[in-house]
Amino acid sequence: MNGQMSGNKKSSVFSKNEHVQELVRISGELADIGNAAGLLSWDQETYMPVKGAEARAKQLATLAGIYHEKLTSLTVKQLINQVKKLKKLNIYSAALLREIGRVYRKENRLPKKLVEELSEVTSRAFDVWQKAKKESNFALFEKDLARVVRLNITAAKLLREKGQTVYDAMLDDYEHGLTEKEAERVFREVQPKLTALAKKLSKITAGADSKIANKGYKWEKQWGLGMRIIKDMGYDLEAGRQDTSAHPFTTGFGTGDVRITTWKNESDLRPALFATIHETGHALYEQGIDPRLERAILGGGTGLAMHESQSRMWENMVGRSEWFWKKYYPQAQQAFQALQAVSRQEFVKAINVVRPSLIRVEADEVTYGLHIIIRFEIEKDLVRGKIKIKDLPKIWNQKYKELLGVTPKNDREGVLQDVHWSHGLFGYFPTYLLGTMMAAQIFATAQKQIDVTNLKALREWLRVNIHQYGKVYSSSELLKRVTGERLNPQHYIDYLEEKFAKLYNPQVMNSKVTMMMTSV
Repeated sequence: MNGQMSGNKKSSVFSKNEHVQELVRISGELADIGNAAGLLSWDQETYMPVKGAEARAKQLATLAGIYHEKLTSLTVKQLINQVKKLKKLNIYSAALLREIGRVYRKENRLPKKLVEELSEVTSRAFDVWQKAKKESNFALFEKDLARVVRLNITAAKLLREKGQTVYDAMLDDYEHGLTEKEAERVFREVQPKLTALAKKLSKITAGADSKIANKGYKWEKQWGLGMRIIKDMGYDLEAGRQDTSAHPFTTGFGTGDVRITTWKNESDLRPALFATIHETGHALYEQGIDPRLERAILGGGTGLAMHESQSRMWENMVGRSEWFWKKYYPQAQQAFQALQAVSRQEFVKAINVVRPSLIRVEADEVTYGLHIIIRFEIEKDLVRGKIKIKDLPKIWNQKYKELLGVTPKNDREGVLQDVHWSHGLFGYFPTYLLGTMMAAQIFATAQKQIDVTNLKALREWLRVNIHQYGKVYSSSELLKRVTGERLNPQHYIDYLEEKFAKLYNPQVMNSKVTMMMTSV
């Protein structure tokens, strides 16, 4: 791939046909409305006063209604039909037609009242979730979550295509074409291998982080180290900013304004550090999209699995690597007294310790996938009506005991830990594991073509091969173009085996036999 798409910001990549150009113009207005709502949501999660929640819910509902009316208008329908008649469309115009046609079909199946209600209810649910998590009390969140679930199921039933399950329709919102059957197939393939590797490595790595956990790490020092790293990664701070929030996230309003957040933890360096690197991976994707696409519905990352591949790659394959810390560990030691008696080799092993744990975002690379599988299984049963809302904490705890061998002591470290359900993001979680698999596959290809230890070279390679295309290609198409094959979970398993074999050689080398036997 030669990156020819990058270039003159002012030139258009779309057909000059009047109907195509009108679709571009309207999709730009839709992007503006969406970005306005996104900015209100960013403020809600960062700086909005507590008493602003009620008004903010109404504001977001109003914008959702305006977006719905504009997208489902007769004008858009007629333009789509006119462009469909054109015999020759270049790849960008064809992608524009595909994407706006898809969102039109979906939005047109939803009544405006339902769209507004969903927006208002999820906005309120987020604020209730924050309070419930702070107080570690699921009962506070139960009624609001029930409304969110009910409305999302109602919407999914209206959105699903023939042959789709309700959960398929939810998955499709985040990774177009993904089905629960396909997710189940892939997860079944990797689960026994992850379980076997986790069992072996949790013994071998036990205590590896004892020298760095529960120490004092001043927040301003953590912030400074994180900022140095993300600048080196290539995050443009003139086109973005970092703040703190209850749950780390990335949001963008065009390539010139892509914002990230992290969270505070002064007893451990790892949570904020790796959240910062993770979110910057997302942000680099958004900042790297060709500006000519951003107001034409193509100006965002393609499916969320591909988006997560970028964040997980930077967080783990780069941020937890031994070579990465050759540069940054001296800076970390200078900043934190707790690290001065810890060697770089000890630190690298500490940030790669494998231990069944309760918190997804703090999980190691091996057990992380099991956290996702738990959420996937719960969501499926919740949508099918097999789980009652009031029983979620109990079911959650049972799943954690069965799959990871740990049990949450309270709701905060259990069912309330993630923000996603408060936003109605059912079907999002599977993309984290699929994205992690994609990351391993893409990184393996990058290693053959460039020096991945050169952060600038890696960022530019990703920009040329993935970022710049926005939604021109689907995740599966883009993965095939870049790596030469469709999703192959074996790259993920190979990556984990090889990484830990190098860190703990020769003990881990023997684990391959065990894993092969358990996966038969």
